Amino acid sequence: MNKVLFVAPTKYNYPIKEDLKSKFVILSEICKPFVFAFSNKKKTTAVGNTNFILYKKLNSRFLNYLKIIYLFGFIVPKKIKQNQIDIICLQDPVTSYFAIKSLKLRNSKVKIVLESHGDFIETIALEKELLIPSIYKKLFKFFASYSIKNADLIRSISSFTEEQVKVYGYKDNFVRFPAWINLSKFLEAKTIRDKHDDFKIIFVGSVTDRKNPDLIVKAISELDDEISLEIIGPTPNKTYLNELKKSISNSQHKKNILLTPFIAIDELIERYSNADLFILPSKSEGLGRVVIEAQATGCPVLVSSNTGAVDLIIDHETGYIFENDNLEDLKDKIKNIIDNQQHSIQVGLNGKSFVTQNHTIENFKFGYKKLFDLVS
Repeated sequence: MNKVLFVAPTKYNYPIKEDLKSKFVILSEICKPFVFAFSNKKKTTAVGNTNFILYKKLNSRFLNYLKIIYLFGFIVPKKIKQNQIDIICLQDPVTSYFAIKSLKLRNSKVKIVLESHGDFIETIALEKELLIPSIYKKLFKFFASYSIKNADLIRSISSFTEEQVKVYGYKDNFVRFPAWINLSKFLEAKTIRDKHDDFKIIFVGSVTDRKNPDLIVKAISELDDEISLEIIGPTPNKTYLNELKKSISNSQHKKNILLTPFIAIDELIERYSNADLFILPSKSEGLGRVVIEAQATGCPVLVSSNTGAVDLIIDHETGYIFENDNLEDLKDKIKNIIDNQQHSIQVGLNGKSFVTQNHTIENFKFGYKKLFDLVS
């Protein structure tokens, strides 16, 4: 059984959450997992057959980048040698540069799997309040290009992420399967929408320019139907948040538009279950796990054409698609769905059936097994 080091620039808080434990319990059936990630504290711990090597994430973005350079460039190769790792799985083409460059300089024999989960260039420019985004983008393109060209195999989560990687010259095969989502609670949700006077729309995700919730506000503002909108998610970009609040204040539906920074998973499932429509208006999105969550509850979904979520949808059968960042098309699609709610309810049920069949734990495990078999 291969020893696999999963390296993530994301934050895995300690104590380890049950959902994350479940993921690596599944993966421990096909490999010996080690996890190297950021956390709320420095900690080395074993959970079942998985070893977690956690380093505290810093509040300063600049200092955190310096820490990534140090950890990925020096500590990761050290851990690979200490634990006799066979395969390293790196989750981000940009930050992976420092680990891959260091491994190549050391002539390491470890196999390199690069995972592409989203728009690794535009995400930075659109989500973070950077002083000079153009400089970051040039640097990140250089880093990503090196990582992609030096990977032994690339795992994608959608056709969208594959096309992005191909831009950097990758011509080999991909192994494609979606990110980990434990859908058990979502699938248990009721699938009959409650009757209510207003048409309930929800958005779930970071309130940022890339995620584009402002487009929903502008679209419904031009519709005279009884509509309510709840925007659920963190607000990392204060400039964008202020612009969104301004749009809300100018909307005829402003009394029925709610900003909710955070809710627990059970409350989120209830929101999906009671909504008439979930909208993902992102300008760029690797997949959009929230779309799968919404579909799992039977909630009809409407997504932007510039997202990996289009892989999940047969238009008007398992969901709906509108033209990326097109206000008129979004408005027309919402109006059409409002006027044909019996059809949209069936579309929601079809989406749930699709997710039930295609997004299983077994499919997730099989995807990684195929990945490890090909690269070994």
